[in-house]
Amino acid sequence: MSGGKEYTFLAPGYDALFEPLLKRMRETIVDMIPPQSRVLEVACGTGAQAVRLRRIDSEYTGVDLSADMLSRARRKNVNCHAADGSDLPYNGGEFDAATISLALHEMDPEMRNSVMRELTRVLRPGGLLIVADYTFPAPGTRFGALFKAGIHLIERIAGGSHYRNYRHFMATGGLRSYLGRFETPILDEEPFFRGNIAVVKLRRP
Repeated sequence: MSGGKEYTFLAPGYDALFEPLLKRMRETIVDMIPPQSRVLEVACGTGAQAVRLRRIDSEYTGVDLSADMLSRARRKNVNCHAADGSDLPYNGGEFDAATISLALHEMDPEMRNSVMRELTRVLRPGGLLIVADYTFPAPGTRFGALFKAGIHLIERIAGGSHYRNYRHFMATGGLRSYLGRFETPILDEEPFFRGNIAVVKLRRP
C-alpha cells in the first residue's frame, strides 16, 4: 500500500510525474466497472483513479495509509480515509467492485495475501475485483525489455523493503502468477507498457 514516510516527499509531485503515463491504464479500469457501482479502492494515493471514476457516477470510497497522499486526494474532493488494506473497516459484501493499482508488489507476501483476502471479503458475491500490477512482457519483445529495465530502475531507486518486495513479487512470477493462486475467475486482462503491466478483471464467486 501507499504508506509511511516514503511518500512524504513523493506526494507533491506524484501526479505530475506519473499520471501522464498512467492515464490510459486508469481509463481502462473505469471501463471495466459498471456505471453507478459502489467502488472501493485500496491504496488510493492522490485520488487520480477516483477522479476518473466520476465518469461512471460511481459511489467511491478510497483508503490509504499515507497522510500525505490522502491530503492530495481530499483536495480533489475524493471520499477517502486512512485505513489498512489488510484490515478494512467495512462489512463483507459492501461493495460492487474493488480495485488496487501498482501496490501489491510493494508489500511483503503476508501483507499482500491479507490485502487480497480483504478485497475479496468486502465484495458482494459476483462483485468485480480489478488489479493492476507488474507482469512480464512476451519473450523477445525489444521495447518490452526496455520498459522492464526502466521499471526495475525506478523500483531500485525506491530501495529498502519496497525494492525487496518488488524483487520477490517478480521472482515468483509477477501478477499473473500471483493471481493464479486464488479461486477467483479471470474475466479480462489488458496489457500496458509493452506487457510489463497488466490490468486484470476478476469476479468473486
